[in-house]
Amino acid sequence: MAKSAFMAITFRAAAAFGVLGLASAPMVASAAIAQDVVASLTASIQAAIISAQASAAQQGLTGEAAAQVVEAAIQQAISASGATREQAAAALSAATAALTANGQLTAAGAAGAATVSAQVSPATGTGPASTGSAGSAPVSAPASAGGGGGGGSDYRPTGA
Repeated sequence: MAKSAFMAITFRAAAAFGVLGLASAPMVASAAIAQDVVASLTASIQAAIISAQASAAQQGLTGEAAAQVVEAAIQQAISASGATREQAAAALSAATAALTANGQLTAAGAAGAATVSAQVSPATGTGPASTGSAGSAPVSAPASAGGGGGGGSDYRPTGA
């Protein structure tokens, strides 16, 4: 009797861990896809910055005008990628760090990148990769009925 109970527990445990292993596989795959998106967007942003800096220099633009050209190029790269704010912020940070390390980021390029960085930052996101309208406050949980702040027991995320 003890042997059959032991075997039943063993098979249940094996089945449970097998299901858990299969359930975690999509999470690992989605994390790899997110990293691929960031890596791809990083390369796109680097190329956009280098191209925009060259274009601005060729047109004789300096200062704020050159920064606006770089800003527009970065925004276009992010918009075309379909990345989330978090992915865009990570990719922009990596791209500017790499260009700075290589000595390829001009002052105008840094200014344009900083403007876009402020726009796509998850804390203030109003840029091309953000959700919601430009300049809008972050969406938070509704106040609880008890007045204690935060979402009440009836709070259900909208799945945005």
